[in-house]
Amino acid sequence: MLGPRIPALHRAYRRREPTEPDVRDLLLRVARAAGTPAYYSTCRDGRIAVVESTGPPAADGDPFEAGTEPHAHATAHGKVLLAALSRPARRRYLAEHGLPRFTEHTITDPDRLEAELGLVRRLGLAVSVGEYDPDWMCLAVPLPPAGGGPARALSVSLPTAHRAARGRIGDVLTRAARQFG
Repeated sequence: MLGPRIPALHRAYRRREPTEPDVRDLLLRVARAAGTPAYYSTCRDGRIAVVESTGPPAADGDPFEAGTEPHAHATAHGKVLLAALSRPARRRYLAEHGLPRFTEHTITDPDRLEAELGLVRRLGLAVSVGEYDPDWMCLAVPLPPAGGGPARALSVSLPTAHRAARGRIGDVLTRAARQFG
């Protein structure tokens, strides 16, 4: 039975995808400043994953939990990490996972996604409003690479009803990423 094994599997995953000790502090600072859960995600060997989160699993229906992220095109942290990949690596990821539609706002056109990822690279901020779940939005920024390590993202999620806080939370994320690097 898988249920009781989930905590042990997660611990094994975290040993394979370790986070630096100061990442947890960064997440807690961002969660306090933003008033919403914060996440640390990476892309390694073509796998995108949420590695660490400040929120308890499935808190208030929050759709972003620690684990592999097969729907990166529909999340802000996924967009940051897809934008960091080379075009061939990004194409491999998308060929494997596709661009499934989750809501009417999900980007499913490859050219439109490429344009969005170009904007993410220019602005240093990704936003997903109701693309994966109509009730949630996600904002993310890239974190500076750690000594040639994998691409990394810092993100938060909040109900779409709180979209007015988008500018303030984007500033919180940008400042936190700058101070972290």
